[in-house]
Amino acid sequence: MLYVWLLAGLRGLFQSPVLPRAVSSVFHVVLFAGLAWAFPRALRSAPRLAWAFALLLLTILVMPMAVRWLDDGMETSLTLCLISLLVFSISRLGHTQQISNRSFAWLFILGLVATLARVEFLLLMAVASLTLFFVRYESASPGGLRARLRLAISCAAPLFGSIVAAGVIYLSMHALIPDTAIAKADAQAPWMSTLHATTSVFVSAMSMGVILLLFWLLTAAAVVVYKRRVSLSMLAANSPFPLVLALAIHRGQEVQGVRYFVWTLIFPILWNILELRWSEAQPRRLPAQMLKFAAYGVVCLLLIAAPIESILLHREFRAREQSFAEFRTQHLERLSSLKLVAFDVGYIGYFTQSPLCDMAGLVNGRASAALPFEDRVKVCAAEHPNYAFVSGFSLWELGNDLDLKGWSICSEYDFANLRAPDLHFLIASPEATAEVCRAAGATPRPLEAILHPAPQ
Repeated sequence: MLYVWLLAGLRGLFQSPVLPRAVSSVFHVVLFAGLAWAFPRALRSAPRLAWAFALLLLTILVMPMAVRWLDDGMETSLTLCLISLLVFSISRLGHTQQISNRSFAWLFILGLVATLARVEFLLLMAVASLTLFFVRYESASPGGLRARLRLAISCAAPLFGSIVAAGVIYLSMHALIPDTAIAKADAQAPWMSTLHATTSVFVSAMSMGVILLLFWLLTAAAVVVYKRRVSLSMLAANSPFPLVLALAIHRGQEVQGVRYFVWTLIFPILWNILELRWSEAQPRRLPAQMLKFAAYGVVCLLLIAAPIESILLHREFRAREQSFAEFRTQHLERLSSLKLVAFDVGYIGYFTQSPLCDMAGLVNGRASAALPFEDRVKVCAAEHPNYAFVSGFSLWELGNDLDLKGWSICSEYDFANLRAPDLHFLIASPEATAEVCRAAGATPRPLEAILHPAPQ
């Protein structure tokens, strides 16, 4: 919700389809610059390993995959900025004598703003509050029940702010979980499918996926080695990833990108790095050597990944750039009065402003989001659309419920990803072919040219 408010405000000043991407890029720069400024001040008395981890994290944030996922027009870079502020705050306050009213208010505001940016941060603020409580409890255990209660209340400021934000979201949207999450969840889906999808997106995201995951495990191991124990605060701070993965499996949530998990890794990585400041005991020789070699291993993985990511992303960005340029040169706004059915609604919805039936269930309300995919396709087909924007899979699904005989292809666009091209087709009914193809500036081709059997 916060990101939508921000974009809506800026759109009054900048009428450009690249506005979301520009805003996310600005927050990416702010994230990197902020961490580069904050780490030297926070790690003055930290062991050299903490400095090495800080440099590794900064390196990951400028890898090609970081550009791919933090500059894509979504709110990911904004949320990571808010998480960084939260981690530095609770790390500092965890080792102070008391939490002042001013600090309480700051944590409350952080919890409020962060949850307005992403509603799942209600979970993160609970984790942050619990982590802060355990840190303070472990460093100076309060005596009586009343003292412990006061400590718990003072540490729960982020959670209190998050609860207020959840109330604002519910009053505004009449629901806490967004329609997009409902549409992308299937509680009947086998747990292995969610696990397989998660593994796939982590591997394909490379430095922002599997390498970041390994780096998180390395920083967690370093805290255990330097502290010589597994503390409750350490377990709490490192719980977001397994918790979110378990929730995704329970809900049968579709995992379509690593952005859904990046925050669950950045939060504990930052906390682990900062927590190394407070290690008093020297680590044993063998574990310290193993940590050192593991850090070198992460460096080697990044060196290997950098050229691979650069080549793959150059190909992907080039194809998407060409498709975006094609959208901008066409005059699809002329189709605003025609009924549209689509699967990927972003570009086509922006450039046409047509009444739209979304087969993915993301923009047509909660009732549509709650329907199974096959039923949504039937509903969209029953509206007798004038034209459609579909890829291979969604085209075949639409053809099961809508007679596409005589339909024509007016244009095609490549939404390439890392694995392969992802062709999307602008197709029109016989009655609307002339108007749609004229807006696209193309000569119609028969749709039968690309129809093929159902994908296996």
